[in-house]
Amino acid sequence: MATERTGSVVDTSSMSPRHGRLRRHSGVAHVFRWIALGMAVLLVAIVGVVGFSILRFTTSIETVELAADVPPAQAGFAPYEGGFTILLVGSDQREGQGEQFGESAYDGGSLNDVTMLLRVSEDHQQARVVSFPRDLMVDFPTCEDPETGDTVPAARNVQFNQALARGGLPCVAEVVSDLTGIEVPYAAMITFQGVISMSTAVGGVPVCFAGPIDDPYTGLVVEEAGTHELQGEQALAFLRSRHGVGDGSDLARISSQQVFLSSLVRTLQSDAVLTDVTKLYSIAQVAIENMTLSSGLGEIGTMVSMARVLADIPLETMQFVLYPNVPSGPRVIPDSERADELMRRIRLDLPIDLGEDSLGVGSTEETPAPTGSAAPTETPAATETPLPSQTPGATETPVPTDELDGVVGQDASQQSCVVPYGS
Repeated sequence: MATERTGSVVDTSSMSPRHGRLRRHSGVAHVFRWIALGMAVLLVAIVGVVGFSILRFTTSIETVELAADVPPAQAGFAPYEGGFTILLVGSDQREGQGEQFGESAYDGGSLNDVTMLLRVSEDHQQARVVSFPRDLMVDFPTCEDPETGDTVPAARNVQFNQALARGGLPCVAEVVSDLTGIEVPYAAMITFQGVISMSTAVGGVPVCFAGPIDDPYTGLVVEEAGTHELQGEQALAFLRSRHGVGDGSDLARISSQQVFLSSLVRTLQSDAVLTDVTKLYSIAQVAIENMTLSSGLGEIGTMVSMARVLADIPLETMQFVLYPNVPSGPRVIPDSERADELMRRIRLDLPIDLGEDSLGVGSTEETPAPTGSAAPTETPAATETPLPSQTPGATETPVPTDELDGVVGQDASQQSCVVPYGS
Protein backbone atom coordinates (compact mmCIF):
# COMPACT_ATOMS: atom_id res chain seq x y z
CA MET A 1 0.00 0.00 0.00
CA ALA A 2 1.39 3.39 -0.91
CA THR A 3 2.50 5.61 1.94
CA GLU A 4 -0.11 8.16 2.92
CA ARG A 5 0.85 11.35 4.71
CA THR A 6 -1.51 13.45 6.73
CA GLY A 7 -2.17 17.01 5.66
CA SER A 8 -0.68 19.97 7.40
CA VAL A 9 -1.54 20.76 10.98
CA VAL A 10 -4.89 22.53 10.98
CA ASP A 11 -6.51 25.18 13.13
CA THR A 12 -9.93 23.99 14.30
CA SER A 13 -10.76 27.02 16.39
CA SER A 14 -13.31 28.25 13.85
CA MET A 15 -15.23 24.99 14.08
CA SER A 16 -17.58 25.63 16.98
CA PRO A 17 -19.20 22.36 18.11
CA ARG A 18 -22.73 22.45 19.41
CA HIS A 19 -23.06 21.13 22.94
CA GLY A 20 -26.41 20.00 24.24
CA ARG A 21 -29.48 20.27 22.06
CA LEU A 22 -29.42 21.66 18.57
CA ARG A 23 -31.68 24.52 17.52
CA ARG A 24 -34.90 23.54 15.82
CA HIS A 25 -35.36 24.34 12.15
CA SER A 26 -38.25 23.99 9.74
CA GLY A 27 -38.83 22.99 6.15
CA VAL A 28 -36.39 21.19 3.86
CA ALA A 29 -33.30 22.50 5.68
CA HIS A 30 -34.63 20.97 8.91
CA VAL A 31 -34.93 17.48 7.37
CA PHE A 32 -31.52 17.62 5.67
CA ARG A 33 -29.80 18.55 8.93
CA TRP A 34 -31.06 15.37 10.60
CA ILE A 35 -30.14 13.37 7.52
CA ALA A 36 -26.56 14.65 7.53
CA LEU A 37 -25.94 13.95 11.19
CA GLY A 38 -27.50 10.50 11.10
CA MET A 39 -25.70 9.32 7.98
CA ALA A 40 -22.17 10.47 8.57
CA VAL A 41 -21.96 9.22 12.11
CA LEU A 42 -23.35 5.84 11.11
CA LEU A 43 -20.19 5.44 9.05
CA VAL A 44 -18.29 4.62 12.22
CA ALA A 45 -21.02 3.05 14.19
CA ILE A 46 -22.14 5.92 16.23
CA VAL A 47 -25.58 6.67 15.06
CA GLY A 48 -28.16 5.50 12.63
CA VAL A 49 -28.78 5.61 8.97
CA VAL A 50 -30.75 8.24 7.19
CA GLY A 51 -29.47 10.14 4.18
CA PHE A 52 -29.53 7.33 1.67
CA SER A 53 -33.23 6.73 2.32
CA ILE A 54 -34.04 9.87 0.35
CA LEU A 55 -32.35 8.36 -2.71
CA ARG A 56 -33.68 4.86 -2.26
CA PHE A 57 -36.45 5.43 -4.77
CA THR A 58 -33.86 5.62 -7.57
CA THR A 59 -31.12 3.33 -6.23
CA SER A 60 -31.23 -0.24 -4.95
CA ILE A 61 -29.80 -0.94 -1.50
CA GLU A 62 -28.54 -4.36 -0.43
CA THR A 63 -30.39 -5.62 2.65
CA VAL A 64 -30.29 -8.72 4.88
CA GLU A 65 -32.67 -10.17 7.46
CA LEU A 66 -31.67 -10.40 11.13
CA ALA A 67 -32.97 -12.91 13.67
CA ALA A 68 -34.35 -10.30 16.09
CA ASP A 69 -37.87 -8.96 15.69
CA VAL A 70 -37.97 -5.53 14.06
CA PRO A 71 -40.11 -2.88 15.81
CA PRO A 72 -42.92 -1.35 13.75
CA ALA A 73 -41.71 1.22 11.21
CA GLN A 74 -41.81 4.80 12.43
CA ALA A 75 -44.32 7.02 10.65
CA GLY A 76 -43.46 10.48 9.39
CA PHE A 77 -40.43 12.44 10.60
CA ALA A 78 -41.23 12.49 14.34
CA PRO A 79 -38.45 11.43 16.76
CA TYR A 80 -38.13 7.68 17.30
CA GLU A 81 -40.37 6.40 20.08
CA GLY A 82 -38.34 4.88 22.92
CA GLY A 83 -34.82 3.50 22.88
CA PHE A 84 -33.16 1.68 20.01
CA THR A 85 -30.06 -0.37 19.18
CA ILE A 86 -27.94 -0.38 16.01
CA LEU A 87 -25.00 -2.64 15.16
CA LEU A 88 -22.29 -1.24 12.87
CA VAL A 89 -19.70 -3.49 11.23
CA GLY A 90 -16.60 -2.48 9.28
CA SER A 91 -15.73 -5.30 6.88
CA ASP A 92 -12.21 -6.13 5.66
CA GLN A 93 -13.69 -7.35 2.36
CA ARG A 94 -11.07 -6.98 -0.40
CA GLU A 95 -13.23 -7.91 -3.40
CA GLY A 96 -14.06 -4.81 -5.42
CA GLN A 97 -12.13 -2.57 -3.01
CA GLY A 98 -9.01 -1.96 -5.12
CA GLU A 99 -5.55 -3.53 -5.27
CA GLN A 100 -4.08 -1.16 -2.68
CA PHE A 101 -5.57 -3.22 0.17
CA GLY A 102 -3.85 -6.44 -0.86
CA GLU A 103 -5.18 -9.91 -0.13
CA SER A 104 -7.05 -10.85 3.01
CA ALA A 105 -4.92 -12.55 5.65
CA TYR A 106 -7.85 -14.87 6.34
CA ASP A 107 -8.96 -17.28 3.60
CA GLY A 108 -12.28 -18.16 5.24
CA GLY A 109 -14.10 -15.07 3.98
CA SER A 110 -14.50 -11.46 5.07
CA LEU A 111 -13.89 -10.55 8.70
CA ASN A 112 -15.71 -8.04 10.90
CA ASP A 113 -12.62 -5.86 11.34
CA VAL A 114 -14.53 -3.28 13.42
CA THR A 115 -17.68 -4.07 15.40
CA MET A 116 -19.61 -1.55 17.49
CA LEU A 117 -23.01 -1.53 19.15
CA LEU A 118 -24.96 1.69 19.67
CA ARG A 119 -27.66 1.85 22.34
CA VAL A 120 -29.83 4.97 22.74
CA SER A 121 -31.72 5.28 26.02
CA GLU A 122 -35.51 5.31 26.32
CA ASP A 123 -35.51 9.00 27.30
CA HIS A 124 -33.17 9.92 24.41
CA GLN A 125 -30.70 11.59 26.77
CA GLN A 126 -27.87 9.04 26.49
CA ALA A 127 -26.09 7.11 23.76
CA ARG A 128 -23.47 4.42 24.39
CA VAL A 129 -21.26 2.86 21.72
CA VAL A 130 -19.57 -0.41 22.74
CA SER A 131 -16.51 -1.55 20.73
CA PHE A 132 -15.73 -5.28 20.63
CA PRO A 133 -12.08 -6.45 20.29
CA ARG A 134 -11.54 -8.43 17.10
CA ASP A 135 -9.33 -10.86 19.10
CA LEU A 136 -12.01 -11.56 21.73
CA MET A 137 -12.51 -15.33 22.17
CA VAL A 138 -16.21 -16.21 22.52
CA ASP A 139 -18.70 -19.02 22.00
CA PHE A 140 -20.59 -18.89 18.70
CA PRO A 141 -24.22 -19.86 18.09
CA THR A 142 -25.36 -21.77 15.01
CA CYS A 143 -25.24 -19.38 12.04
CA GLU A 144 -26.61 -19.60 8.52
CA ASP A 145 -24.67 -18.20 5.60
CA PRO A 146 -27.10 -15.71 3.99
CA GLU A 147 -25.54 -16.22 0.54
CA THR A 148 -25.33 -20.03 0.39
CA GLY A 149 -27.92 -21.06 2.96
CA ASP A 150 -25.36 -23.41 4.54
CA THR A 151 -25.54 -23.84 8.31
CA VAL A 152 -22.38 -23.34 10.35
CA PRO A 153 -22.66 -25.28 13.63
CA ALA A 154 -22.20 -23.67 17.03
CA ALA A 155 -18.64 -23.62 18.33
CA ARG A 156 -16.74 -22.73 21.49
CA ASN A 157 -13.77 -20.41 21.93
CA VAL A 158 -13.80 -18.82 18.46
CA GLN A 159 -12.19 -15.48 17.62
CA PHE A 160 -14.87 -12.79 17.51
CA ASN A 161 -13.94 -11.32 14.11
CA GLN A 162 -14.82 -14.60 12.36
CA ALA A 163 -18.54 -13.99 12.85
CA LEU A 164 -18.96 -12.23 9.49
CA ALA A 165 -17.30 -15.11 7.63
CA ARG A 166 -19.40 -17.72 9.46
CA GLY A 167 -22.80 -16.20 8.71
CA GLY A 168 -22.67 -12.65 7.45
CA LEU A 169 -24.15 -9.64 9.24
CA PRO A 170 -26.92 -11.73 10.93
CA CYS A 171 -24.29 -13.91 12.61
CA VAL A 172 -22.40 -10.88 13.94
CA ALA A 173 -25.68 -9.57 15.35
CA GLU A 174 -26.42 -12.87 17.11
CA VAL A 175 -22.95 -13.08 18.66
CA VAL A 176 -23.21 -9.49 19.92
CA SER A 177 -26.69 -10.14 21.30
CA ASP A 178 -25.43 -13.21 23.19
CA LEU A 179 -22.54 -11.21 24.68
CA THR A 180 -24.57 -8.19 25.72
CA GLY A 181 -28.07 -9.48 26.46
CA ILE A 182 -29.42 -6.83 24.07
CA GLU A 183 -31.46 -7.73 21.00
CA VAL A 184 -30.12 -6.30 17.75
CA PRO A 185 -32.98 -5.37 15.37
CA TYR A 186 -30.95 -2.94 13.24
CA ALA A 187 -27.51 -3.32 11.64
CA ALA A 188 -25.34 -1.89 8.88
CA MET A 189 -22.01 -2.80 7.31
CA ILE A 190 -19.53 -0.57 5.47
CA THR A 191 -16.52 -1.42 3.26
CA PHE A 192 -13.00 0.02 2.95
CA GLN A 193 -14.04 2.21 0.03
CA GLY A 194 -17.05 3.38 2.00
CA VAL A 195 -14.82 4.67 4.80
CA ILE A 196 -12.58 6.46 2.30
CA SER A 197 -15.46 8.10 0.45
CA MET A 198 -17.48 8.97 3.54
CA SER A 199 -14.62 10.68 5.37
CA THR A 200 -14.00 12.77 2.24
CA ALA A 201 -17.70 13.63 1.87
CA VAL A 202 -17.78 14.88 5.47
CA GLY A 203 -14.89 17.20 4.62
CA GLY A 204 -12.30 15.51 6.82
CA VAL A 205 -12.06 14.83 10.54
CA PRO A 206 -9.56 16.76 12.73
CA VAL A 207 -7.57 14.29 14.85
CA CYS A 208 -5.06 15.25 17.55
CA PHE A 209 -1.77 13.31 17.66
CA ALA A 210 0.51 13.41 20.70
CA GLY A 211 3.52 12.72 18.49
CA PRO A 212 4.66 11.49 15.03
CA ILE A 213 3.53 8.13 13.64
CA ASP A 214 5.02 5.94 10.90
CA ASP A 215 3.07 2.72 10.39
CA PRO A 216 4.40 0.72 7.39
CA TYR A 217 1.56 -1.78 7.70
CA THR A 218 -1.22 0.68 6.82
CA GLY A 219 0.91 3.45 5.29
CA LEU A 220 -0.10 6.04 7.89
CA VAL A 221 2.54 8.77 8.36
CA VAL A 222 2.09 11.67 10.79
CA GLU A 223 5.17 13.86 10.71
CA GLU A 224 4.59 15.94 13.84
CA ALA A 225 2.42 16.32 16.90
CA GLY A 226 -0.72 18.40 16.60
CA THR A 227 -4.15 18.27 14.99
CA HIS A 228 -4.31 16.89 11.45
CA GLU A 229 -7.28 16.75 9.07
CA LEU A 230 -7.88 13.11 8.08
CA GLN A 231 -9.92 12.09 5.05
CA GLY A 232 -9.89 9.59 2.20
CA GLU A 233 -7.23 6.88 2.37
CA GLN A 234 -5.53 8.73 5.22
CA ALA A 235 -8.61 8.29 7.40
CA LEU A 236 -8.85 4.59 6.53
CA ALA A 237 -5.12 4.06 7.20
CA PHE A 238 -5.58 5.66 10.62
CA LEU A 239 -8.68 3.65 11.55
CA ARG A 240 -6.89 0.42 10.54
CA SER A 241 -3.58 1.30 12.24
CA ARG A 242 -2.60 -0.99 15.08
CA HIS A 243 1.20 -1.03 14.88
CA GLY A 244 1.34 2.77 14.85
CA VAL A 245 -0.54 3.52 18.09
CA GLY A 246 -0.20 2.81 21.82
CA ASP A 247 1.30 -0.60 22.51
CA GLY A 248 0.59 -1.93 19.01
CA SER A 249 -2.43 -3.98 20.09
CA ASP A 250 -5.99 -4.12 18.79
CA LEU A 251 -7.09 -2.58 22.10
CA ALA A 252 -4.86 0.43 21.41
CA ARG A 253 -6.43 0.75 17.97
CA ILE A 254 -9.90 0.81 19.53
CA SER A 255 -8.99 3.65 21.92
CA SER A 256 -7.45 5.66 19.06
CA GLN A 257 -10.61 5.04 17.03
CA GLN A 258 -12.58 6.54 19.90
CA VAL A 259 -10.52 9.73 19.48
CA PHE A 260 -11.64 9.79 15.83
CA LEU A 261 -15.28 9.07 16.67
CA SER A 262 -15.48 11.82 19.28
CA SER A 263 -14.00 14.33 16.85
CA LEU A 264 -16.35 13.16 14.09
CA VAL A 265 -19.39 13.82 16.28
CA ARG A 266 -18.12 17.30 17.14
CA THR A 267 -17.48 17.94 13.44
CA LEU A 268 -21.00 16.84 12.50
CA GLN A 269 -22.55 19.08 15.14
CA SER A 270 -20.77 22.11 13.71
CA ASP A 271 -22.18 24.44 11.07
CA ALA A 272 -19.28 23.45 8.77
CA VAL A 273 -21.27 20.32 7.86
CA LEU A 274 -24.88 21.11 8.76
CA THR A 275 -25.11 24.14 6.46
CA ASP A 276 -23.34 22.62 3.45
CA VAL A 277 -25.97 21.10 1.14
CA THR A 278 -23.30 19.66 -1.19
CA LYS A 279 -21.77 17.70 1.68
CA LEU A 280 -25.17 16.44 2.76
CA TYR A 281 -25.90 15.03 -0.68
CA SER A 282 -22.42 13.50 -1.00
CA ILE A 283 -22.74 11.78 2.36
CA ALA A 284 -26.07 10.24 1.36
CA GLN A 285 -24.80 9.06 -2.02
CA VAL A 286 -21.68 7.45 -0.56
CA ALA A 287 -23.76 5.53 1.96
CA ILE A 288 -26.01 4.11 -0.77
CA GLU A 289 -23.06 2.81 -2.76
CA ASN A 290 -21.01 1.30 0.07
CA MET A 291 -23.31 -0.10 2.75
CA THR A 292 -25.31 -3.25 3.45
CA LEU A 293 -28.30 -2.78 5.77
CA SER A 294 -30.61 -4.94 7.78
CA SER A 295 -34.14 -4.85 6.39
CA GLY A 296 -35.39 -2.89 9.40
CA LEU A 297 -33.35 0.13 8.32
CA GLY A 298 -35.04 0.27 4.94
CA GLU A 299 -37.92 2.41 6.14
CA ILE A 300 -37.44 6.13 5.56
CA GLY A 301 -39.57 7.06 8.57
CA THR A 302 -37.52 4.87 10.91
CA MET A 303 -34.19 6.20 9.70
CA VAL A 304 -35.12 9.85 9.86
CA SER A 305 -36.71 9.42 13.29
CA MET A 306 -33.50 7.84 14.61
CA ALA A 307 -31.36 10.66 13.23
CA ARG A 308 -33.58 13.25 14.88
CA VAL A 309 -33.06 11.62 18.27
CA LEU A 310 -29.30 11.24 17.83
CA ALA A 311 -28.81 14.83 16.74
CA ASP A 312 -30.26 16.01 20.06
CA ILE A 313 -28.10 13.94 22.42
CA PRO A 314 -25.54 16.11 24.28
CA LEU A 315 -21.87 15.39 23.63
CA GLU A 316 -21.27 14.73 27.33
CA THR A 317 -23.73 11.81 27.40
CA MET A 318 -22.58 10.17 24.15
CA GLN A 319 -20.03 7.64 25.40
CA PHE A 320 -17.65 5.28 23.58
CA VAL A 321 -16.54 2.27 25.65
CA LEU A 322 -14.49 -0.89 25.13
CA TYR A 323 -16.14 -4.22 25.92
CA PRO A 324 -14.34 -5.32 29.13
CA ASN A 325 -11.75 -8.03 28.59
CA VAL A 326 -8.64 -9.63 30.07
CA PRO A 327 -5.58 -11.17 28.34
CA SER A 328 -5.55 -14.88 27.52
CA GLY A 329 -2.33 -15.76 25.73
CA PRO A 330 -2.15 -13.80 22.46
CA ARG A 331 -5.90 -13.12 22.56
CA VAL A 332 -8.41 -11.72 25.07
CA ILE A 333 -11.48 -13.13 26.78
CA PRO A 334 -14.48 -11.37 28.37
CA ASP A 335 -13.92 -9.82 31.80
CA SER A 336 -17.21 -11.29 32.93
CA GLU A 337 -17.79 -9.26 36.10
CA ARG A 338 -17.10 -5.87 34.50
CA ALA A 339 -18.79 -6.78 31.22
CA ASP A 340 -21.95 -7.97 32.94
CA GLU A 341 -22.16 -4.78 35.01
CA LEU A 342 -21.45 -2.51 32.04
CA MET A 343 -24.09 -4.15 29.88
CA ARG A 344 -26.60 -4.20 32.75
CA ARG A 345 -26.26 -0.44 33.08
CA ILE A 346 -26.60 0.04 29.34
CA ARG A 347 -29.68 -2.20 29.12
CA LEU A 348 -31.34 -0.35 32.02
CA ASP A 349 -30.23 3.13 30.84
CA LEU A 350 -28.33 3.69 34.10
CA PRO A 351 -25.60 6.38 34.35
CA ILE A 352 -21.97 5.42 33.72
CA ASP A 353 -19.13 7.48 35.15
CA LEU A 354 -15.96 6.44 33.35
CA GLY A 355 -13.68 8.34 35.72
CA GLU A 356 -10.57 10.43 35.10
CA ASP A 357 -8.30 7.55 34.00
CA SER A 358 -10.62 5.78 31.60
CA LEU A 359 -8.71 6.41 28.36
CA GLY A 360 -7.01 3.38 26.80
CA VAL A 361 -3.41 2.79 25.74
CA GLY A 362 -3.98 4.44 22.37
CA SER A 363 -5.19 7.82 23.62
CA THR A 364 -4.32 10.58 26.08
CA GLU A 365 -5.70 13.92 27.25
CA GLU A 366 -2.25 15.47 27.45
CA THR A 367 -1.47 18.41 25.17
CA PRO A 368 0.90 17.41 22.32
CA ALA A 369 4.50 18.39 22.96
CA PRO A 370 6.06 20.93 20.56
CA THR A 371 8.05 19.47 17.66
CA GLY A 372 11.48 18.33 18.85
CA SER A 373 10.55 17.94 22.51
CA ALA A 374 9.89 14.78 24.44
CA ALA A 375 6.73 12.86 23.61
CA PRO A 376 3.89 13.03 26.14
CA THR A 377 3.55 10.31 28.72
CA GLU A 378 1.08 7.56 27.89
CA THR A 379 -2.10 7.47 29.93
CA PRO A 380 -2.26 4.22 31.98
CA ALA A 381 -4.80 1.70 30.72
CA ALA A 382 -7.94 1.82 32.82
CA THR A 383 -8.42 -1.95 32.43
CA GLU A 384 -5.57 -2.47 34.88
CA THR A 385 -7.63 -0.96 37.72
CA PRO A 386 -9.12 -3.78 39.86
CA LEU A 387 -12.69 -3.70 41.03
CA PRO A 388 -13.06 -2.71 44.70
CA SER A 389 -14.08 -6.28 45.59
CA GLN A 390 -10.83 -7.57 44.06
CA THR A 391 -8.47 -5.10 45.74
CA PRO A 392 -6.47 -6.63 48.62
CA GLY A 393 -7.34 -4.88 51.88
CA ALA A 394 -10.01 -2.75 50.25
CA THR A 395 -11.89 -0.50 52.62
CA GLU A 396 -15.66 -0.57 53.00
CA THR A 397 -16.00 2.96 51.68
CA PRO A 398 -18.94 2.73 49.23
CA VAL A 399 -18.21 3.40 45.58
CA PRO A 400 -20.44 6.07 43.98
CA THR A 401 -23.35 4.36 42.29
CA ASP A 402 -22.50 5.86 38.88
CA GLU A 403 -18.82 4.91 38.95
CA LEU A 404 -17.62 1.94 36.91
CA ASP A 405 -13.94 1.25 37.52
CA GLY A 406 -11.80 -0.52 34.96
CA VAL A 407 -13.87 0.32 31.86
CA VAL A 408 -11.98 2.01 29.01
CA GLY A 409 -13.67 4.83 27.12
CA GLN A 410 -14.51 8.49 26.74
CA ASP A 411 -17.39 10.75 25.84
CA ALA A 412 -17.77 12.86 22.70
CA SER A 413 -16.95 16.09 24.51
CA GLN A 414 -13.43 14.94 25.42
CA GLN A 415 -10.84 16.28 22.97
CA SER A 416 -8.25 13.55 23.47
CA CYS A 417 -5.15 12.80 21.40
CA VAL A 418 -3.74 9.66 19.78
CA VAL A 419 -0.66 8.13 21.47
CA PRO A 420 2.07 7.04 18.98
CA TYR A 421 3.41 3.49 19.26
CA GLY A 422 6.05 3.08 21.95
CA SER A 423 5.46 6.48 23.58
